[in-house]
Amino acid sequence: MTPGRLATAVGLAGLLYRVLLVALDVPPSNSDEGTAGLAALHIGEGRHWPVFFYGQHYMGALHSYLAAPLVQLFGTQWWVIRVPALVMYALFLLALYQLTKTLYTPWFATFAVTIMAFGSDRVVKDQVLGVGGYSDVATATAALMAASALLALRRARGPGIYFGWGLLAGYVVWTHWLALPYVATAVFLAGWAGREVLTKGRLLLAATGFALGVAPLIWDNLRPGNPDSLSVLLSVSGTAEPAPLVDRLHGAVLLGLPLSSGVCGPSHCETWQMWWGPVYLILLIAATMMAAVSFRRADTRDRRLHAGRLALLAGGGLTLIAYVLSASSALTPVESARYLHYGLVSLPALLWPLWAGLSSAAPGNPGANHLTTVREVGGCFALTVARVATIGALVGSLLVASGQLVVHQPQYAAEADNERQLKDQLLAAGLTRIYTEYWTCDRLAYASAEEIRCAVVDDNLNRGHDRYRPYRAQVERADRVAYVLPRASGLADTFARSIPTGVQVIEIRDIGGYRVYVCHQRQ
Repeated sequence: MTPGRLATAVGLAGLLYRVLLVALDVPPSNSDEGTAGLAALHIGEGRHWPVFFYGQHYMGALHSYLAAPLVQLFGTQWWVIRVPALVMYALFLLALYQLTKTLYTPWFATFAVTIMAFGSDRVVKDQVLGVGGYSDVATATAALMAASALLALRRARGPGIYFGWGLLAGYVVWTHWLALPYVATAVFLAGWAGREVLTKGRLLLAATGFALGVAPLIWDNLRPGNPDSLSVLLSVSGTAEPAPLVDRLHGAVLLGLPLSSGVCGPSHCETWQMWWGPVYLILLIAATMMAAVSFRRADTRDRRLHAGRLALLAGGGLTLIAYVLSASSALTPVESARYLHYGLVSLPALLWPLWAGLSSAAPGNPGANHLTTVREVGGCFALTVARVATIGALVGSLLVASGQLVVHQPQYAAEADNERQLKDQLLAAGLTRIYTEYWTCDRLAYASAEEIRCAVVDDNLNRGHDRYRPYRAQVERADRVAYVLPRASGLADTFARSIPTGVQVIEIRDIGGYRVYVCHQRQ
């Protein structure tokens, strides 16, 4: 079997695994996914044409546009909003295979696809949830780096590759700036390696593609009254928030890297699963040194190859540094591990020293006949054992983490059943105007096809963060409303102790994990 065919078979298995998980209500829906679903519903009906994710000005809404026709055809089911993400996962595997095959070898590219076929809780959430900004940007990033590698090695010279390269870079800039390290390294690689063949015409094609990809962002930022995306992103990035460096490193290295690489269970890393964080750093340093030394010793053609590898490693390293600089790595390390999702594009580059070492030590390899002393033989054997052990430990950890997600499926299915029960009982009781917390609001609005409209409250029952703002006015004008509050959060107890002014409780119900206060609301 050829590497390409085996990679295709493994990739299809990874895709089927994710399709089955979606069919079994894994991962559970969340309000961000509901927000993207509402945008898709509005786009399909021709009501709104958002440039960004509702309620913010820095994450592109293409995913909602892709899902809009499906929502119109099949309704507001969760699997519908996830179909574009599943397609993006398949395209991600194709792009990653091409990237790895171009910079390394076909069989190593097959191994990279095998690694990506596994799916832990955090990795599957980033790849499958119909939010946008993660599955699509990871795919665009992998494709951008693959195109940069092909340009650097002069394996693609047609006009289409320059336009496509620019379009991918522009799309990343529009959609999610967390992937900017890869855009920067891609620009540097393509500019340095292709400086001799970059004619004015090719530069114009790349610039045209980039302008087209980034055009929605520019158009929205130039509209009167709209905040600029850079200021908004900096205000929520958390770089200025106080957090000790040791906490940032703990959250980024011991939690973030294992979670984002797929070696941890649902929303939790066991102590033994944290081994991958320090090893990741060691491999990053080793792979960088290996590529740098090879770059210095190589001729012109091979130097471009090693420059491509260095660019890939730089993208992953800069992504990690940016995450450490954000206070999110210390304050919300488990949930914020998704910010390292794009680092999967560089994972094959980190694993290359392990794979290359095993290949050079294989029997019959000419390089293995230069060992002339017992000490050299022993050292080579020890390194080979260490490489095999590391690869085995990684594959084993990925398998265990994927198994932990499968075992967790009944709990996720119960959450989905509770959501359906809550939605159905609210509709049956005519409670279509509600106050609730952030992670419930848009989830119910999307699942009910907007029959339920919601306004978000914070932990003190004050006005919270409404993604789709028109709902609030509709809820505040309603005479009969419901406060739908999760009992586990303590919000229900807060409401019982301090009922908001102008609200009269008529009835109290318990539905699933929620306490529902049916109220008369004075205008």
